[in-house]
Amino acid sequence: MAELCLNALNFSPFVRTAGPGGAGGEAVDPGELFDAVRAAGFTGVGLDLFTVDAWAGRGHTPDRLARDLTAAGLRCHEMLGFVVSDDEGSTYEGARRIAEALATFGAPYALGMVTAPPGPRSADLFARCAELIADAGGMAAVEFLPFTPLATIADARALVRHAGAGRAGVLVDTWHFFQGPDTWDDLSALPAEEIAYVQFNDHPAVLGTGADLYHECMTRRVMPGDGVFPLGAFRDALAAKGYAGLVSVEVNSAELAALGPAEFARRAWAATRRYWS
Repeated sequence: MAELCLNALNFSPFVRTAGPGGAGGEAVDPGELFDAVRAAGFTGVGLDLFTVDAWAGRGHTPDRLARDLTAAGLRCHEMLGFVVSDDEGSTYEGARRIAEALATFGAPYALGMVTAPPGPRSADLFARCAELIADAGGMAAVEFLPFTPLATIADARALVRHAGAGRAGVLVDTWHFFQGPDTWDDLSALPAEEIAYVQFNDHPAVLGTGADLYHECMTRRVMPGDGVFPLGAFRDALAAKGYAGLVSVEVNSAELAALGPAEFARRAWAATRRYWS
């Protein structure tokens, strides 16, 4: 049975900056977040460096946060995120920082995206990032996003194979699959052993040409089952290939964030359990 975890990016200063008006905001209190995640029924929480840095600025060191997370009966299942860009120095520094955070929290996955043009150089950069993360005890999960140069499952698989087995895997996010160019055949062709983990969510519409995919992705997702994605078919496609790994609920929504962590987590658990029981 899949393990259900809650991605807390919706309460990160990064996502709040991307929301209406781009005003930003403080990260939610860690104790409030951890209590909400545990009370809802989740076993783990996904964190990001923007939030960890914001907490550190308020006196919550990463070591202390890791202890608090364990005391709450939770684990950190993913740490976001490093970016493979044209800037080699920035890319390596980001991977180094994410590897350090991953080791502190004991997270199995570090999530990365690629903004550099495809080719041997970006593949080598990603492989080097994956090596740093593997040395810290984790796996690099690469996310394909339809609004970046790495837009398809095939693109992500190429990077994973270049980085080497055991060091990298494909992150499959329902939002990017259904809003991107991939087909069901592309998903079927992805072996279970190449999947790092899954992010699960929904959206009110399949967006057409000209839509602001980034804004929609960061601010207007809805809980699983409240949108138009055929999530049951998606789950069945993964089950058919033998996938039974981590399912991280990632619902970026300005409207849902306003409900607060407790209600947000409760709704996320109830919605996701309809598909992954």
